[in-house]
Amino acid sequence: MFNQKPRSCFIIGPMRDADLGDDARLIRLARQVVAPLLDEIERRDGVRYIVRTPYDLGGNHVMNDVIYAIDRADLVIADLTDSNPNVFYELGICHALGRACIAVMEDRQTKIEFDISAYRVYKLKLEDGRYLEAQQKLRDPINAAHRSISDWTKFENPVIDFFRAPITYISPAFALAQGYYLNFVKPVVESMIRTRGTRYLYDIGSAALDRPQPKNIEDVTVLPDDVRKKLELHIVIPGRIALARHNFADRLRGRVPPALVEGDGRSYTCFYRAYDSDTRHALVDIPTTLRVMEDAVDRRMRYPNIHHDAPEWREVEDQEIQRFTLVLQMFIDRHDMNPEFAQRIRILRYNPDSPGDLLWLHAAVMNV
Repeated sequence: MFNQKPRSCFIIGPMRDADLGDDARLIRLARQVVAPLLDEIERRDGVRYIVRTPYDLGGNHVMNDVIYAIDRADLVIADLTDSNPNVFYELGICHALGRACIAVMEDRQTKIEFDISAYRVYKLKLEDGRYLEAQQKLRDPINAAHRSISDWTKFENPVIDFFRAPITYISPAFALAQGYYLNFVKPVVESMIRTRGTRYLYDIGSAALDRPQPKNIEDVTVLPDDVRKKLELHIVIPGRIALARHNFADRLRGRVPPALVEGDGRSYTCFYRAYDSDTRHALVDIPTTLRVMEDAVDRRMRYPNIHHDAPEWREVEDQEIQRFTLVLQMFIDRHDMNPEFAQRIRILRYNPDSPGDLLWLHAAVMNV
């Protein structure tokens, strides 16, 4: 985890005391309470957090800047003292985006607004300068958020509880991952493992490299039973959305044998790979449905027509791919009809800048 890109912690809250400068409430919360706790995490885990408040943004349009900062934040601390309407609006954005968000308020405040009364709010005594006591209260929740920073399933808020996902997961990443799982992963793996007595119910086979994509089981050589018993499905998630386009996947043709899987009422096409040791055999697929997310990334850009190699575009692209991967893994893990199901699936991340064990794939899709 060392030397990775710094994470962002953004602190929202009331700003009526902006004239106090460094003594303003949000600045004291950031510097005296939150930053020391995040420094502990850096010393322990090597993960650095950059702590910012709205005072650090400095743009001409405060609300746009705040929304932008929330969208890019890994962790949000929301100070709900005095129930400021602007802060609750910003809190709603955090909830909709599924951000890791920790709510705090001054200890003197007895009322917690109905919207969030069922959720944890940590009482602090910043007005009395009791910073060490505040650190003690927030140490565990901040550490818990740090450990699960990208897994929204670990956080509770009204939006997630109602939709069972953040708004951003409803479309496109959540829906795309769900569709890919239901329409390809689930039927293919069930076809791989389903048997009737001692015989496999469906045939799976591969064709020669110089053959076109097979359409019928007669077009392939059926895999023998000893291969079927150790056959896996390898789902390759590329690090760039562009690599999920059909033209990149098509570059595998002629380099990796095509495969066909019989199913319940239809057949499924992918690729077949026997690893060098011959102890592992796998069906290989690149989810071309990922390409739909290019439009979603473009919509999240602050300015239109940004180049897809720009750091901002790459950052959001990575978020969308991670969301797709997390949801896909969630559906795989939830399949409880057969314990063998999840054991037959591997999700592989392909980074064209560092292909690792996927050099064979890299050579095909990048024409190297």
